[in-house]
Amino acid sequence: MSIADELINLVFQYRYGGLFASMSLGLFGLPFPDELLLAASGYLLSQGSMSLGLTLLAAVSGSVVGMSASYWLGRTAGISLVRRFGSKLGLTERRLARHERLFAKWGQVIVLVGFFIPGFRHVTALLAGVGKRSYRSFASYAAIGSFLWASVFLLIGSLLGEHWREVTGIVHRDLALMLVLAALPLIAAVLWRFRQLKT
Repeated sequence: MSIADELINLVFQYRYGGLFASMSLGLFGLPFPDELLLAASGYLLSQGSMSLGLTLLAAVSGSVVGMSASYWLGRTAGISLVRRFGSKLGLTERRLARHERLFAKWGQVIVLVGFFIPGFRHVTALLAGVGKRSYRSFASYAAIGSFLWASVFLLIGSLLGEHWREVTGIVHRDLALMLVLAALPLIAAVLWRFRQLKT
């Protein structure tokens, strides 16, 4: 049985606690699609086995915990640790430099959009920590991005019903860009609202 199967079984067995724990580990860097966990939870929602509010709370809080762990790892261990072990996470020197340039230009928007890009969200938190960006701001954007991302895949899991597992991989691969584009207006509205509150 794969790690993904074991964590999905945690969701089916322990519901909210299993989802929280699995999401915490998944966004900390375990190599499997976190979308499968959300789609499985969406299926359980459609069966009446879980409630929407508590499922979203478990998914978002678990994601923020995992992202925060990566953030603080990057912030305390610094760039030397990333360069030493980054290859195991796919962080080559070239990729690291590219992500850092993106962060310098776009800031926390990267955290929001990064949830929808496979292989990207796992490094955004780490790089935010390495760059010693404000944790409060980072956590706020991570929570919003997680909410948007979790909502999309919970909906997909609910709509797919018993076929959630077979189709989720296709959706994850082929519709990632479409999901980003669909989320951009909402992301822009959230950013505008945050700026209004600061002024």
